[in-house]
Amino acid sequence: MDYRTLRKYVRDHPDANEFLERQTQDALDQSHSKLIAAAPRAAQRLIDVINDENNRGYVVVQAVESLFRIIDRGITDRENTEQLKEIKESLNALEGGKVVDV
Repeated sequence: MDYRTLRKYVRDHPDANEFLERQTQDALDQSHSKLIAAAPRAAQRLIDVINDENNRGYVVVQAVESLFRIIDRGITDRENTEQLKEIKESLNALEGGKVVDV
């Protein structure tokens, strides 16, 4: 479909935006699923680059930096998720009239 036709259709039919957003989200979800499935192989490849004695020092340094950045991000994301869960539980308790020790 031509872009101008799509814009006109969306302008004339406001419910088309919701459909397009759903389609976009579905495409992103499929992409994320593929990336998650490939993550173990990518991690092993990164480890192989680090352990390969034939690689130049700068390649290994970049791979090691990437490894630590990935680990740090995972720890930070997990901590943020736990803190967000605690905040939600506190808010739910406050809304329910329960006393919460913060």
